[in-house]
Amino acid sequence: MSIKVKNVVEDIVMEVFNEVHPDLDCCTCEQCCSDIVAYALNQMRPKYVSTEKGALFSKTTAAFDSSYKMEVIKVIAEGARVVKENPRH
Repeated sequence: MSIKVKNVVEDIVMEVFNEVHPDLDCCTCEQCCSDIVAYALNQMRPKYVSTEKGALFSKTTAAFDSSYKMEVIKVIAEGARVVKENPRH
């Protein structure tokens, strides 16, 4: 039996990160970007789905929920600040 689940918050955080990362005042190397995304994901509550329909529904709902998007932007900005203060390179 193969069970497949996906945390759609990963996709949402990546989409928002790609939108806002040019405006972040931090290093844009791959390591720093990965650290920022990892930080943000660790701050967000996961949202697991087991079907493509569930993933699409969750992403669509998040796209139209401005307060959720603002929360994602907030944790990404916080992650950028933390990574800028403590770069791993």
